[in-house]
Amino acid sequence: MKWARLPIVLSSLLLAATYSTRVTACSMMQGYKVPTTLELVAAADVIVLARVDGEIKASGESRMGKIHLNPEKLLYGSELPKTALTYRGYLQTHDMIPTNSDPYELEQANPDAFWGFCNRYVFRKDMLLLLFLQKQKDGSYGNIDASFARTLEDVPDETAPWVRAVQFYATVAREPKAVRKQKLLDEQARLIATGNATDALIAKDITRQIKGKRTQNYD
Repeated sequence: MKWARLPIVLSSLLLAATYSTRVTACSMMQGYKVPTTLELVAAADVIVLARVDGEIKASGESRMGKIHLNPEKLLYGSELPKTALTYRGYLQTHDMIPTNSDPYELEQANPDAFWGFCNRYVFRKDMLLLLFLQKQKDGSYGNIDASFARTLEDVPDETAPWVRAVQFYATVAREPKAVRKQKLLDEQARLIATGNATDALIAKDITRQIKGKRTQNYD
């Protein structure tokens, strides 16, 4: 299920032309709720792991360039995008250093999402990102751009807890509400029973998904 892209309202403070200092320039419309992971999964046509491999410099009147990403692994969807992806942002410089995502954090977005444009915009070459993609009218894919959501988290590899959690949610997110809840509860119980610390972490996140109805566009 898709929801309309949630509106982002930027204050008049934009990145300085030299972008040497980060500014807190993002404010949200009243009533905005950060989408849950289940909502992100349900809204995505394709979910992939993609590698940051370059930067397209800003040109003309644009103040921000784009990072270049190569899709490496399909986590959900019918096929891996055949062409490289782009997303607004920069590669790391001496005065813009990205914060790595905590591999064991499954709730909060990367700290860099709370600067500037409500999403991360500074990345490191070879960083592996988990992306929730929607197909555009021209056939290309664009990353879901929900403010303060976990839409641009980097992971060490495909076995990371965040990848495991998203892959599981992809199997249940489109089920009818009652079926989905039961499958969530069943998986939660299974994970708790293993006694494994990472399994317990994902089980705790499942609790958040069960309780976390956030927007009016997801039942």
